[in-house]
Amino acid sequence: MAAAIGFSHMSPGQIPDKPAPTFHASSSLVLLDVIAQDPKTGLPVDNLGREDFQVFDNSIPVPIVSFDTGKHYDARPIALWLVVICNEQNQGFIRSGAFVGHESLFRSPLDHFDKRDRVGVAHWCDNGDADLDLRPTDDRDLAIRALVEVLKPIPFIAPRGARVGELAVQEMFRSIIRDTHHQKPEPLPVALLLYGDLTGMPLPELNAVVDDFLETSGIVFGIKDASIPEASPLTNGEQSAIFHYMAVGTGGQYFAIPPGLYASALDSIILQLHFRYQIGFKPSVIDGKRHRLRVGLVGDARKRYKRVRLRYRPEYIPTQAPPAWQR
Repeated sequence: MAAAIGFSHMSPGQIPDKPAPTFHASSSLVLLDVIAQDPKTGLPVDNLGREDFQVFDNSIPVPIVSFDTGKHYDARPIALWLVVICNEQNQGFIRSGAFVGHESLFRSPLDHFDKRDRVGVAHWCDNGDADLDLRPTDDRDLAIRALVEVLKPIPFIAPRGARVGELAVQEMFRSIIRDTHHQKPEPLPVALLLYGDLTGMPLPELNAVVDDFLETSGIVFGIKDASIPEASPLTNGEQSAIFHYMAVGTGGQYFAIPPGLYASALDSIILQLHFRYQIGFKPSVIDGKRHRLRVGLVGDARKRYKRVRLRYRPEYIPTQAPPAWQR
């Protein structure tokens, strides 16, 4: 596994102060993926144990029922989705077109996956099209070929004011959710957006997408070309930089880097996922309301790793209702 390096990425403080996305738990056991990262090196801290963690549900400590780690290969396998928006005419570079010609840079990091892990490709377009171009497979070369194919330019210019693209990206994520639930064993879906993220969406709709995705405990990461400017706040009431928002709400990251670091960024993501901790706990109460989550280190680990950053989703909703993909 290649070592991680430092990157410039968006932190939670750069996201507008909006309601946090939530995780709906439809069973008595909630699975919480936690990434422990050294802020100086970017490397994961991989030697923590069950006794080193404490989970708080609405500030109430809850017992840890199960504890698995990617390091020991007992956490769920990963389904990594390479996600792009269509390479539309006159919009290519600021969208996913910046990755055209660089697709092969993502090939070598895929060799660092475990043999149980899979990679797929998905896309959406501002003309309303959305599809899973390649369901998760262990054929890494096939995944890169599929990425090359989906990034070919198309002769389309989105009409101003049209929302078909926003609806298409919602459908794409829900297709990933359905695919996740149909796989046995059910993997941890990880959406890697290769996109400049100059996209907006009404916040209630965005939170609904994140809620549904988090029913699978999914995590969102992203990579954008460093030369693309950050999205400005929208004046129409929509949430801007929606995938940065999703990354923060799911415990992921969004990297702004030059092409020469694309492979290293994916290496860093795979490294974090490989050494993640999968914590299972029972909700303090099943009430269908938002619950705040907090994870902390305790005992000797708290003293030894004072500066370690723990990333995880910030909220969830315990409910007895079936997950959205079944409704």
